Amino acid sequence: MAKLAGDKTSLLLAAALIFGGGAALLAGTSPDARAEALQASERIVSVGGAVTETLYALGLGSKVLAADTTSMYPAEAQALPKVGYLRQLSAEGVLGMRPDLILLGEGAGPAAAVEQIKSADLTVVEVGTPWTPDGVSNLIETVGAAAGNASNAREFAATVTAQFNELADAVPTTGKPSVLLVLNAGAGPLLGAGTNTAAEAVITLAGGRLALPTLDGYKPLSLEPVLAADPDFILIPSHVVMALGGPEALAEIDVISKTTAGREGRIIVADSLYLLGFGPRTPQAVADLADIFHPDADIPLAGREQAPSGRLTLTGI
Repeated sequence: MAKLAGDKTSLLLAAALIFGGGAALLAGTSPDARAEALQASERIVSVGGAVTETLYALGLGSKVLAADTTSMYPAEAQALPKVGYLRQLSAEGVLGMRPDLILLGEGAGPAAAVEQIKSADLTVVEVGTPWTPDGVSNLIETVGAAAGNASNAREFAATVTAQFNELADAVPTTGKPSVLLVLNAGAGPLLGAGTNTAAEAVITLAGGRLALPTLDGYKPLSLEPVLAADPDFILIPSHVVMALGGPEALAEIDVISKTTAGREGRIIVADSLYLLGFGPRTPQAVADLADIFHPDADIPLAGREQAPSGRLTLTGI
């Protein structure tokens, strides 16, 4: 039962990561009143994996009372009381924590619960997670300012921006391998990543290209176009591998097993939040992918302790 619960949580996280992008909105009155309220924030409910990860990266984890089920990094976040899945929040659960600050990541819902949360006499900050380097920096600064640590957040955001810039200079712009990211979101066929997705953004930043560029969003996969594209790499989240039955089960899936990438050990397995979350570790994820896509290039560490970091693994069938 524990494994099934963990798989369900991971699938919900993937679903949350599939849909994203947006802006940041601070609810409140005058700028001075908002600043006073934010500086006093000591009891935070954090909703959204990238938002929670950012709080911990800024050293603010001790202020977090509770989080949603997509908040799976760092390990301390997994032990927090949960207020529901990102898109299925319990307004009573959020408000019952008696926070003085609520951070709502992109896609928080349902609308009725969000409206109930906003109508309470509390400070609410909605935080977007655009799939761009600037979006990551803005996320860090928004979260830091909301939690009363704006100075450190600006410094950290500048570091992350520098990492992205360093990667942009180092990642080759030619010889881009074709990459197919495979997902599932519960029952139904496997989905392939197309344009306007977090997958496209991270693959592009790492010097790759979509194997199926005619797809828009995440669409069901069929064998014929996958075989025609014959991607250089298949990218698949670790929770999907487990949900399918483990690495051994990949040999039974046509859109994986019949490709050259599958047979030749070019299946990349990665954690969803690390790869698609567009949070503070995104430069590291990009660097890990770039190391695999372009093994002869001099890819910077970009915040990794070592290269490869070990967070992405190559496997075959």
